[in-house]
Amino acid sequence: MRKFLIQISYTVLPVWLLFVGLAFYLWVTNDNSGDLMRLGLIDCGPEYADSIGTHLLPDVYYTGLEDDSLLRRDTCDVLVIGDSFSHGGGMGKKGDYVNYLAHQSGRKVVVFTPQDPTLTSPMQIAYDVLSLGCVDSTHVKNLVVEEVERYLVDRHCTFVTDHTSIPRPDPSTLEASTAEPSQDSGPLMRVRDFLFYHLFGANPIYTLTLTRPVFGGVEPDKLYFYNEDVQLGFDVTAEQQRKVIDCYDKVIALAEEKGVNLVLLVACDKYDIYQDYVVSNPYPAKTLNEDIEQWMAPRLDRFVLSKRVLHPLIEQGVKDVYLYNDTHWSPSSSGVIASEIAKKLK
Repeated sequence: MRKFLIQISYTVLPVWLLFVGLAFYLWVTNDNSGDLMRLGLIDCGPEYADSIGTHLLPDVYYTGLEDDSLLRRDTCDVLVIGDSFSHGGGMGKKGDYVNYLAHQSGRKVVVFTPQDPTLTSPMQIAYDVLSLGCVDSTHVKNLVVEEVERYLVDRHCTFVTDHTSIPRPDPSTLEASTAEPSQDSGPLMRVRDFLFYHLFGANPIYTLTLTRPVFGGVEPDKLYFYNEDVQLGFDVTAEQQRKVIDCYDKVIALAEEKGVNLVLLVACDKYDIYQDYVVSNPYPAKTLNEDIEQWMAPRLDRFVLSKRVLHPLIEQGVKDVYLYNDTHWSPSSSGVIASEIAKKLK
């Protein structure tokens, strides 16, 4: 036994202590550092987050409806279905556009959060919610569907109308969960990211230099963005274009049939909105926002295209339109986006 303990002290224990020490270090140095800095492990410090936090609002909107039985029993003026931009991505619930929309409109806003983590297509979920009659007996007058540009084409290409993606709910579930979706990767996940991206693989965070300062961080002329921003959404084929349009048309038609006012929000990729300011850009120009605007011209009154709304602010010299250390836009931009959505509510 003594020999066994001695062997452990020379082998397992040092590795375990190293693992714990690394987890503690990454937890402390990357606190409040945004999703990009946590993945890239670039220390941003709390000062930037504190300065951006001055724009945060008190929580007023409701989140956590996890199955359609709960959705059928709830009432709200505005139902939101979306991805991380609609679930507190960036600075958390207090800083996202949903919270600003609730404050600005004075209406009850509910975010639908399906339990199944594989349900990642907001347009598919929106179609299923409408086709299942989940809002037929409630007072949902407005449906806001948000989707990030990065995954839009792939998601629309898998859109179906012949079956529902929403699993049947557990009848014993009576109360909606009020748990906020986690925006923190946790110490163990950070150790995994550190070991994988720095020792065994390529860092998923890319960096480009900008022609002028556009952020309030420690490197105001540095653009940090997720690698998929320049890997997805390019070279859309004619068949993919048809599927994107067809997905939009079917969801719009079903919403009209149900008497629900539909607002479609396209969240621009961080690379896309800043690409015009990159010095010696090695990546191709991304035009998906402009393409959607052209493809959906007859239905454009349904859309809020965030690039069209937010890009002029950058032109005017507004800093931190998107967060320096994150993939999401800032709380102040959330307020601008919410204002545009509010104009389309009925």
